[in-house]
Amino acid sequence: MIENQNLVKAIVSPCNPLFILCNPFCYNKIVEKKSRKKVFLKIIPAILLVFFLFGSGYFFGLKIGDSYQPPADIQNANSGKPSSVDFSLFWQAWNKVRQMYVGDSDPQKMVFGAISGMVAALGDPYTDFFDPTTNQQFSSDLSGQFEGIGAELIMKDGAITVVAPLSGSPAEKAGIKAKDIISEIDGTSTAEMTVDDAVGKIRGTAGTEVKLKIIRANETAPLDFTITRAKIQIDSVTYQQINVSGKKIGLLKVNQFGDDTQTLAEKYAKQIKSDDDTGVILDLRNNPGGYLDGAVSFANLFLTKGKVVVSEVDKNGQKQEYKTDTDPVLGNIPLVVLVNGGSASAAEIVTGAFKDFARAETIGEKTFGKGSVQAVEPLAGGAALKVTIAKWLTPLGTEINKIGITPDVVVPASTDNASDPQLDKAKLEITK
Repeated sequence: MIENQNLVKAIVSPCNPLFILCNPFCYNKIVEKKSRKKVFLKIIPAILLVFFLFGSGYFFGLKIGDSYQPPADIQNANSGKPSSVDFSLFWQAWNKVRQMYVGDSDPQKMVFGAISGMVAALGDPYTDFFDPTTNQQFSSDLSGQFEGIGAELIMKDGAITVVAPLSGSPAEKAGIKAKDIISEIDGTSTAEMTVDDAVGKIRGTAGTEVKLKIIRANETAPLDFTITRAKIQIDSVTYQQINVSGKKIGLLKVNQFGDDTQTLAEKYAKQIKSDDDTGVILDLRNNPGGYLDGAVSFANLFLTKGKVVVSEVDKNGQKQEYKTDTDPVLGNIPLVVLVNGGSASAAEIVTGAFKDFARAETIGEKTFGKGSVQAVEPLAGGAALKVTIAKWLTPLGTEINKIGITPDVVVPASTDNASDPQLDKAKLEITK
């Protein structure tokens, strides 16, 4: 306080050298008061201007800052948010859409759409976000019970593509083939559709119809199909004994590696032995895949204990081998495997293992070429994330992703569906 008082005295003293230039005649107190009044009057507007600018900037900053924050009605907006990622742009766009979009906007659908877009940005056709409805459909597919046409779809090179029609399904009966591109569904272009969108439009009540426009390799014009939806109940494994040149042969068909595969496969393996079949034709054509562990367990029916069926390599280069762990039920029986362009994923794991160990002769056409592994992670509210977690290699270390497996004997499929030259070749080979 003393220092401040001395400073005031020093400044206002008429003998202070600082005032010599402006006060050479020693103004009297009246003049001094008027000068102070003028200075004071000049300072007031400046102070008010400073307060105005500061206040305006403060409130403007609050308004802009709010646009970068999640709205108050959004629950758990910051729950689990990584600290290294700036989400302000996302919330700015969100708030702009909610404030300005002329139509109705459903926040929950916007969340699902945002997650789908994030996953699509990875550029991986096998990594998907499933909203609760789609997740339920996906689970139904693997259980073998649903209503639709019976075809697995993926996004490949930006197009809705058929992996394979399920055996005995309306899609197969109508003539849909692996690698067909669906360009229209009921007259609507699929150019802007996701796989979930396409599945949602194709699925429907049994007995109703869906119209598909198909682009097929080696066809000069698109093909039109009208397919009647059905309630599809497909056992993942079927078996029948057939007579080939007087020999009893087991025809084992695996439609997919789903929930019931191992139970049925073990049942039929025992039946093959009790029926005294002299050989097995394993039909993996149009098998789109399924569970990896199901493929390993199935291979164990034919491969000796301790054999590597498949190896996984994760993002860090860590390798995990999956081996057979029991003695095979059908370890010595002659085996021929049928494959085609619809044989994918888990079906290729089994094919690759049998081929590498020379356990079976493979016949048909090059397989689909899906050499990656996905995990399904449950999310809140019944949603799920199917994410690619690794690539897989055959026992000899071969990577087949986007390449496929070429069978030992290449036999093109029939173009008229009136005959089955691939099966005919298998019958010939199994009886040698």
